[in-house]
Amino acid sequence: MNMNDYKGIWVIAELNRNGELYDVSLEALEAAKTLNPSAPAEITAVLLSGTGMDTTNAEAMLSHAGADQVLSLKHDLLGQYQVELFTKAVADLIEERKPSIVLMGATSTSRDFMPRVAARTRAGIAPDCTHLEINADGHLEATRPMFGENMLASVISPNHRPQMATIRGKAYAKTALDTSRAVNSQTLTPALSPEMARTKLLETMKSETKTGKKLEEAEIVVSGGRGLKGPENFGMVESLAEAMGAAVGASRAVVDAGWRPHAEQVGQTGKTVSPQIYFAIGISGAIQHQVGMSSSKMIIAINKDGDAPIFEIADFGIVGDVFQIVPLLTKTLKEQNLVVTV
Repeated sequence: MNMNDYKGIWVIAELNRNGELYDVSLEALEAAKTLNPSAPAEITAVLLSGTGMDTTNAEAMLSHAGADQVLSLKHDLLGQYQVELFTKAVADLIEERKPSIVLMGATSTSRDFMPRVAARTRAGIAPDCTHLEINADGHLEATRPMFGENMLASVISPNHRPQMATIRGKAYAKTALDTSRAVNSQTLTPALSPEMARTKLLETMKSETKTGKKLEEAEIVVSGGRGLKGPENFGMVESLAEAMGAAVGASRAVVDAGWRPHAEQVGQTGKTVSPQIYFAIGISGAIQHQVGMSSSKMIIAINKDGDAPIFEIADFGIVGDVFQIVPLLTKTLKEQNLVVTV
């Protein structure tokens, strides 16, 4: 491998079903812009979408956010996410064009297919990173929490290219848009066939939430645990979240009990969130849950057990009955028309 052949920074941008960019994609683009500002590398954004999807607005937004060019991979088989097809499309393009660094937001999709891309291209990958920089030797140095957020690891890949990392949501601010930047977009058709997919998509079910907030991107998250005693009481969490414009989360115990869908699970085997404010209601705060939320800017815990582990990391703690405190808090917010700003 001649590492001098590998140049530039790529950001794999993720679209929702409406063709809109996830915030974490713009945050990953901001991370790319911070690398080596004295000698900035060319930044390329890569989009994957179905042939009929209109990605004009997404391409413009990526250009306005700092991408020097946008490579739009379009194919009938990319209209719905399938891991083998996404892996092949991105891996083939990497091997053809040889970027030095490849970044993507840390989402359920990137956790699934980016390690496969790394394996296919014989590259190293650092997942769920909170900071990136170019070190003195010119290598990408990625910082990521490990061992239940109790230690920070610095990860480098000095002998292989590309260097790959996924960026934890909210680790970087969403980049500002400069609408004066020209849109430089190129549409490509990857070589894909149905036989390459080992799975077949049978049905897509949309997860609806009362607040309409996506858990990973929310500035405020209200999560409930087993202290709520039953699924019928989770309405308290939803009401408080609605009053604050927050997303609803849940502990693994709640999800395992069937009270809430897995899409709301926060923790080691669920989603990692980094909101400005995180409410832990009736959650004891085992290390597996802390892994998914301890990077929140402010943690507010409500639990009747004063010795619960959640209080060890909480910025504010209330020892008391959630069935009295939470409805009172929600009532006060609504009656006084209080707006929570972050």
